Amino acid sequence: MISPDPILETKEVTIRFGGLTAVNRVDFQLRKGEIRALIGPNGAGKTTLFNLVTGVLRPSSGGVFFKGREITKLPPYRRIKLGMGRSFQLVNLFPELTVEKNIEIAIQASLKKKHHPFERMDRKKIKRRTKELLAEFRWIENPLIEGGALIYAEQKKLETLLALASNPELILLDEPSAGVDEDDIYLIIDMITKISKDRTILLTDHDIKFVMKIADRITVMDQGSIIAEGLPKEIAADPKVNEVYFGGTC
Repeated sequence: MISPDPILETKEVTIRFGGLTAVNRVDFQLRKGEIRALIGPNGAGKTTLFNLVTGVLRPSSGGVFFKGREITKLPPYRRIKLGMGRSFQLVNLFPELTVEKNIEIAIQASLKKKHHPFERMDRKKIKRRTKELLAEFRWIENPLIEGGALIYAEQKKLETLLALASNPELILLDEPSAGVDEDDIYLIIDMITKISKDRTILLTDHDIKFVMKIADRITVMDQGSIIAEGLPKEIAADPKVNEVYFGGTC
């Protein structure tokens, strides 16, 4: 169920790279429980906003808030501890290691900052969490197969499993359908539907048909600013979005 309260919020977030303003005074609210798509043409500022939210970049001005707490200056690992997870546009896994081992490494990384450097991590805890993820998300038939041997859609699903290792409340998916064959898009839709049952999702993608099918609401950016927000049918009918993003046809 979608809550009226925001889980994520930015207030007049701006970032400049020299003379270029990549994100310009963006006010954004993501409600708990929704699937929100962030779209726009190349260079619109979508990925930059993702990086500001997850701590990869720090804004020139403005603030980022998560569950009512300001996190503007927190590094990425601290945001993970608070309940964020993220996948990337390019698959980021160890192709020579098994699915199971990839997940174990991700869980170990999510626990690392909680432990003293000389304290041994609980291997049983890591193994147990790995089995829980594999049991909850039966996306990959054989967990002992190497990551590099999976079809690309399953590699994307594995990377999402890695982002779920820390059991986040909010997961950000960067181009989840990118590079996936049209015949396999249903695998990604099923994945997002599954994880959205008890998590909030913010995603960006260039596949408009995919976005229209999966998103509860859509935010459209252009030239570093938000130009429209609404339900998929509202965005599809918006003249400004049609002109800027869809090239005058929808």
